[in-house]
Amino acid sequence: MRQLPLGRFINIASPIHDLDARTKLIGFIGMAVISFFCSTPADFFLFFLYFFVLVYLSNIHIKHYLRSIRSVWLLLLMVFIFQLFFTPGRILLSMGKLSITFEGLVGAFTYSARIIGAIMFSTLLSCTTRPLSIAKGIESLMFKLKLPKKFSSDTGLVFSIALRFIPILSQEMENIMLSQKARGADFESRNLFRRIKSSLSVIIPLVVLALHKSEELAVAMDMRYYGRYERTICSKEKFGLSEKLFAFMSFLIVLSILFN
Repeated sequence: MRQLPLGRFINIASPIHDLDARTKLIGFIGMAVISFFCSTPADFFLFFLYFFVLVYLSNIHIKHYLRSIRSVWLLLLMVFIFQLFFTPGRILLSMGKLSITFEGLVGAFTYSARIIGAIMFSTLLSCTTRPLSIAKGIESLMFKLKLPKKFSSDTGLVFSIALRFIPILSQEMENIMLSQKARGADFESRNLFRRIKSSLSVIIPLVVLALHKSEELAVAMDMRYYGRYERTICSKEKFGLSEKLFAFMSFLIVLSILFN
């Protein structure tokens, strides 16, 4: 869980950090979605070239983005294996009832690259945008769509709290695991039932801790009279030259992939 990219904002100066949160939300989420439309080597080359350019501009080392893949390695492995062995087509290698086909090999790499691309752009958004800015950006975009003001404010608040809770619970989970290891829990045992038992000794205290923190947050919000008065927004909207250039480049990449 400590490898989860969500909520892991890295506070440094860069052109990507300075972009408006709403522009990054639309751009990065749009690129994560468009990754599933990549099908040719030219599409993937253009897609990942754009990603590495943004990584360079973010002034964050590439290893921080690569760590996010470790949190979903099991999903990637399952997708790769299923595509490799269960896709019909021209047989390249046969192993009993299982066979590797050319179409399966291409599909395994294609689908894995699509998932990696989506994760990378999601991580880029998280590392370069404060959780509070993401929440405010979502709230502002919902205002633009003429949704009810209270609904938009509450949705932004939920996102803000959720993004702030992820790294907190991640750290608490690590502390619980260290405590349970000191008590003899074995999280790397080859015995499946022993590993499940050890996992329960972490999950149950973590759920109790999350409920306790939620109750404390609810009391704190009630003490501050949240929801009884209309909230005001102090942040200023901006859509300058940097945001226009970023939006234009993202739009060109999307068009190139869709109509290639």
